[in-house]
Amino acid sequence: MAADTCRDRHERRLAALKEERQPFEADWQQQNDFIAPGRMRLNERPERGGKNLMAKIVDESALLSFRIARSGMYSGMTSPSRPWFQWITSDPDLREYGPVKDYLFQAVSRGREVLQKSNVYNIMHNGYGDLLQFGQFAALIVNDDRDYMRGIPMLTGQYWLAQDHRYRVDTLYRRVWMTVQQMVGRFVAKPGGGMDWSTVSTTVKKLYDDGSYDEWVEVFHAVEPRHERDTRKVDRQNKPILSDYWEAGNDKERMLEESGFDKSPILASRWDPMGEQVYSFCPGWEAVPAVKMLQAQQREKGQGIQSKVRPPMIGPTALKNKPSSTLPGSITYIDPGANGQPVFRPAIEVNLSIAELADDIERVAHRIDRMFYADLFMAITQMEGVQPRNIPEIQQRKEEQLLQLGPVIERLTYELFYPLIDNIFARCVEAGVLPQAPAELQGKELQVEFVSILAQA
Repeated sequence: MAADTCRDRHERRLAALKEERQPFEADWQQQNDFIAPGRMRLNERPERGGKNLMAKIVDESALLSFRIARSGMYSGMTSPSRPWFQWITSDPDLREYGPVKDYLFQAVSRGREVLQKSNVYNIMHNGYGDLLQFGQFAALIVNDDRDYMRGIPMLTGQYWLAQDHRYRVDTLYRRVWMTVQQMVGRFVAKPGGGMDWSTVSTTVKKLYDDGSYDEWVEVFHAVEPRHERDTRKVDRQNKPILSDYWEAGNDKERMLEESGFDKSPILASRWDPMGEQVYSFCPGWEAVPAVKMLQAQQREKGQGIQSKVRPPMIGPTALKNKPSSTLPGSITYIDPGANGQPVFRPAIEVNLSIAELADDIERVAHRIDRMFYADLFMAITQMEGVQPRNIPEIQQRKEEQLLQLGPVIERLTYELFYPLIDNIFARCVEAGVLPQAPAELQGKELQVEFVSILAQA
C-alpha cells in the first residue's frame, strides 16, 4: 500500500472540515439572500458579469441596519482616525519613566503607521460585517515587501475552520480561485528569471501557451500547526505553521507550494459559538424570520395599493376583443345592465387598511434594528428632544451599549485584536522600523491596552 502523501492528508482533512461546516450553509444562504447579498461564495467561481443580487429583497431595512452596525463596530473599536491600542508595561512606575514612555509612544506610532499603510483596516470593516451577518470572520495576515504587511480577505463559504484544545481557531483551509496569469506569476515564474512548470498541471501550461490568461483555476490552501518538524532546521518546510497550496484535480503527488510561517497568520473570530462548535450564531441568523416577514408585508402592501388603484374588473362578454381601459381619462363604451347596474365594474372591493399595515411594518423594521444593535449605535443621533444632551446621559448611553455588546467585545479582544497586534509588532521588529528600546525594557514583556471608544466606555 502506497504511503500517504502530504496532499492525501490535506484532502482527507478538508473533507472532514467540509462535513462539519455543511449544516450551516443553508442558513448562511438565507442570511446572504435577505440581508446583504453578495457577501458569500460557496462553490461557484467568481462572477465576471452582472448579477441581480437583490432579487429577493423588497424592503432594504435589514441592509441599512447591517450597515449601521458594521460601521458602528468599526469606528467604535478599530477606527483608523484615532488611537485604539497602545503598548504598555506591567510595571506602572516603569511606564512613567521618561525613556520608556518615549519608546512606547514611538513604537505605537510606528505600529499604527504600518497598519495604516496596509489594507488591514479595509479587511476589518468587511470582517465586522461577516461577524454580524454570518457569525464568523477570517483573514490571513502576511508579510509584504512594499507595505510591510497585508491582509488576505475571504468571503464566507471560501474557507473552513478548526480549533485547538483551547477552542481557539488554529486551522484554516480555503478555496482560492486564481487566473492562469496569477498562477504562473505566483508558482511558476522564478525570482531570478525562468519558469518552473513542474508544480502546475499540464492544463494550466496549455492554457498559458494558448494565451488564455484569464481562465479560472481552482486552488486550495491549508494553514495549520505543523506538529511533525525538525526544530533544528529553519527552512520553510520546518516552520511551526504550515502553509501548503495545491491545484484541485491535479496529480496527487504534486503540490504547488510547501511553505510555512513563524507565527500564525490566521485572524479568525466568532460572534457567539455554542459549546464545541467552531461556527457561530449571530444577529443575521436571529434576524432572518423578521426580515422574511418584512419582505412579505411589503409585497402585500404593494399588492393592496395596486388592487385599490387598479382593481381587477369584470364586464360583459360583448367587450371581449374590444378596447377597454381603467386608466384615468379613458372611455369604455358599454350598454347598461338589465337593472341599470354597471356591467363594467371592479370584481372585488379592496378595503385594506394601509395605515395599520404600515405601522406593523415599522415595528418589524425596528425589531431588526435591535437585533443588529443599530439602535444602540444610533442612540445619540436618534435621541428625542434638544441636541446634544448632557455628558452624563451620553456616557450612560455608551454604558448601555457596552452592557449588550460586552461579551462580543471580549471575544473579539482575545480572538481578533490580540493576534492582530502580535502580528503588527512582529512585523515591525522584522522590518526594523521600531526605535531602539531602552535598557530598562530589556527582557521585559510588553502588554496591549485597548483605548477605543467602546473599550473606554
